[in-house]
Amino acid sequence: MKTIVAILVVIAGAAGARAQIPVTDIANLTNNTINQVENIAKWVESIAQLKTQIDQLKQQISIQDEIRKWAGDPAAAGIQLNLNSLELANLVQQYGRARAAIVSTANNLSSLDNTGQGIYRPIRGTDINGQVVEHDPLTYRRYAVLDGQQENYQQVVEDSKARELDLQEELATTLAAVKSASTDAEVRKYSAKIEALNGQLATLAAQRRDQADQVVAQKIANDARLEQERMAAAELEATDNSLANKRITTYFTSLRLRQNQP
Repeated sequence: MKTIVAILVVIAGAAGARAQIPVTDIANLTNNTINQVENIAKWVESIAQLKTQIDQLKQQISIQDEIRKWAGDPAAAGIQLNLNSLELANLVQQYGRARAAIVSTANNLSSLDNTGQGIYRPIRGTDINGQVVEHDPLTYRRYAVLDGQQENYQQVVEDSKARELDLQEELATTLAAVKSASTDAEVRKYSAKIEALNGQLATLAAQRRDQADQVVAQKIANDARLEQERMAAAELEATDNSLANKRITTYFTSLRLRQNQP
């Protein structure tokens, strides 16, 4: 009897064990499926948020591009400035000769024959014997340098005048373009170009003023030197007169002494 009961208990236990296996697997599968669905839902939500953020960034970039196209970028305006019309090589061009070059090539006595394109008559002359007067070259060298400065100034004016006309024409064209500009970016670009053109015109005017100032400075230097030489000549003449008087006085004194001798 006890044996039969034990066998029944074992069989019941085995049957119970077989009944519990499928119940446990279904629960685990259900829980895993629910977790996977929740994770997928979270991923979908995150992807949707990222897509929304990307769309917002694209919209902001598009808006900024549109604003920049209309309002313009100052840095881009400077880069896009058309320097072809300004001729970059001429932006730093120097007109005329340097003073050192003028001084080194000045012909000392050429100033005597300079008529200023028919304004003056030549200074050279002849003495009573009909011979050409030989002037001191160093005395007239300063005037030859002054003539060179004046000629250089006129050359600078002529050379820079053509450049100035080109710049003025380009300036007028740019001012007309500003009136027809449809965006602020174009206005800024043309404004930068106008500023550059005005700067070039100011540079040309400054170079002409510099050359004119050199002429005036040379004239002042010549006048100052002439005044110094006149003062030095006057002092020398006074000294020579004093020495001559002393010599004459000494001479006449010696004559009286000789007359008193027996």
